[in-house]
Amino acid sequence: MRYRDLAALQVGLYSPIPILYLGITGDRVATEHHGDELGEIMSESQHERFIRRAIELAANVPDFPFGAVIVDRDSNEIIAEGWNKSSVNPTWHGEIDAINRLAELRPKFEGSRLALYSTAEPCPMCQGAILWSGIGLIVFGTSIRFLQNHGWRQIDIPAEEVVQRSPDWRCTVIGGILEQECNALFLAASRNHAS
Repeated sequence: MRYRDLAALQVGLYSPIPILYLGITGDRVATEHHGDELGEIMSESQHERFIRRAIELAANVPDFPFGAVIVDRDSNEIIAEGWNKSSVNPTWHGEIDAINRLAELRPKFEGSRLALYSTAEPCPMCQGAILWSGIGLIVFGTSIRFLQNHGWRQIDIPAEEVVQRSPDWRCTVIGGILEQECNALFLAASRNHAS
């Protein structure tokens, strides 16, 4: 079954709020509960806690509110943080900043036990870096589609498609956590750009 043939919207495990939950392996999209295979399933409140921290970090650059945190899923400890610094380097997105900090702080990290939380869905470049880092879970608030619909330049390839087209890696993608709060960041930034 190909990605475009499957809509994978499920109800969150701990909440009636719908979330996108994709575990992707090669050409197949799997939506079943993977338990310890992909790491323990964290509660929606835990996801929200880390997205809230990413939102706080996004305040460092309100015109480009892309904040990211990397969490050790075993201890629920934030081990690296980042935000958009594309005014210095066009490839220095929030996720890249967090991954670079992780590499500085823990050069021999084990990515499969880590989760990256971002205010927005990772672009293909960032999702590629997440895969190369071995990070096993990505959780985001705002979707690439929302950003495109509100005037943000984005490459039209969703994070789950990047994962699906990368058969040698495993990464679970969860989207829409604190979506309204994250969307509000990008709407406010859009208004600032327009004025």
